[in-house]
Amino acid sequence: MVERRRSRSLLAVLVLASLALLTLDYRDDGDGSVTALQRQAQAAFAPLQEAFAGVVQPVGGFFSAIGGLRTLREENAALETELQELRDARVSQADIERENAELRELLDMQARLGVATTGALVIAQPSGSFNWSVLIDAGADQGLLPGMAVVNGDGLVGKLVEVTAGNARVQLLTSPDAGYAVRVADTGEQGRLTGRGSEPFQLEVINQEAEVAAGAEIVTHAFAGTSILDGVPIGTVAEGTDPDQGSRYLSVRPYVDFGRLGFVQVVLDQRVYPEDLPLEERIPGPDLTVPSPAEGEEST
Repeated sequence: MVERRRSRSLLAVLVLASLALLTLDYRDDGDGSVTALQRQAQAAFAPLQEAFAGVVQPVGGFFSAIGGLRTLREENAALETELQELRDARVSQADIERENAELRELLDMQARLGVATTGALVIAQPSGSFNWSVLIDAGADQGLLPGMAVVNGDGLVGKLVEVTAGNARVQLLTSPDAGYAVRVADTGEQGRLTGRGSEPFQLEVINQEAEVAAGAEIVTHAFAGTSILDGVPIGTVAEGTDPDQGSRYLSVRPYVDFGRLGFVQVVLDQRVYPEDLPLEERIPGPDLTVPSPAEGEEST
């Protein structure tokens, strides 16, 4: 406490002396007497000035540090903003690359099937475990009709069951209500595929004695009364048949990831396979009946 009072007294003396010297310097007539007095005063008060500077400089440094901290915070905020923009750009770029790859796969599938299609985007995923269908952003205005097959770059997705002017509902291949005629790609063995929700498909092989190997590819089979074209990839057999047990029910793993449906294609130019020949389109075959001999003529 005593030291603090003494420092304050010395500071007061220093200030008064400085004011006095300034006044004398203003009135100096040029003979140098005041200048000499100023030099002597500066020498006498130099220790006090150093002490005063020692007290004042930390305060000035504190306020300078506050200003520097504000600048650092502003620079840090700018860097964080720039970093977030770079992250967003990276995510957007990855999303664009994924979409491009998906579209290329769609084009490859279209070329493989050799059919006319129209593209659509899935706009609503299944809302629950009992709703195995999705909505797409295309409908009757694009030429869509119920029963048309829906595919993506991996294989068969399902078929249209409801169509409005601008949208359509797709019954997924996973639906328990969905059933498709299929065949084993390499052997031609025929069967019926049934959806089982989130579980692998169930394949019922018609020929109970047929041998189907694990990993065999399953594709669609043209069937009467449907518009599902032939040869669309579906998946692979999880476990082959056991000749000893003779079971004809197999599990099939799908190619399509039904939890990540994005872009799809609807097959437009596939007609419905008739269950029988339409009567109005039947062309009579040759008459193979043998006419009976005319009366009075002998048959040869």
